[in-house]
Amino acid sequence: MSEFFRFPHTPHLAWLAPGSPRDDKVLSREAAEQLLAGKVVIEEKLDGANLGFSIGPDGTLRVQNRGQYLLPPFTGQFAQLSKWMDVHQDRLFDGLTESLIVFGEWCAARHSLDYDQLPDWWLVFDMYDRKVNQFWSTTRRNAWAVDLGVSVVPCIFNGEICMTQLQREVAEAVSHFRMGKMEGVIVRKEGVMWLEDRAKLVRADFTQGVEQHWRTRVMEPNHLS
Repeated sequence: MSEFFRFPHTPHLAWLAPGSPRDDKVLSREAAEQLLAGKVVIEEKLDGANLGFSIGPDGTLRVQNRGQYLLPPFTGQFAQLSKWMDVHQDRLFDGLTESLIVFGEWCAARHSLDYDQLPDWWLVFDMYDRKVNQFWSTTRRNAWAVDLGVSVVPCIFNGEICMTQLQREVAEAVSHFRMGKMEGVIVRKEGVMWLEDRAKLVRADFTQGVEQHWRTRVMEPNHLS
């Protein structure tokens, strides 16, 4: 269980902006239709940093971002992480086993969107079980989060929806955590226990507006509600 697991890239359900994405995969029309066939869970996609927690072989709590583990002292967008862990690490120890990795969005620093109504700096979006190489369903994930008292990304819709309705939702819906539109959504197809498939749908004007990378400007904090 010591081998590093990097969170997999999430493909686009469709590309709504002009042109095509540089590196991201876009599902074929057939694959997108298959994902939307039947019931799906749709959650707000937050504009932050992917941050995962797991228990190492030595029994310590490991923190990972992208393709690496983070070590203190934490700086930059993770400057608040030590204080956050002081409050939450005991709960994470209680809720994790050596086979589990919990992933969430770390939103302490503004990327492209500003958030001023966050319930916490970190919001859970996935739980990965290394024993079976699968992600939990949102039902299991949410129950775990409630037991530990940590926040999860907001659910927007649970049921059947077509691509036209979904595109309208992405274009018009207001974020749960800011006075403005959201980045997009994550569409999940899942069973009772496990995630079966997922993709993202990002609004067109968000992808067009990301011209200046947030790392090139002065760090701006987001805010809790």
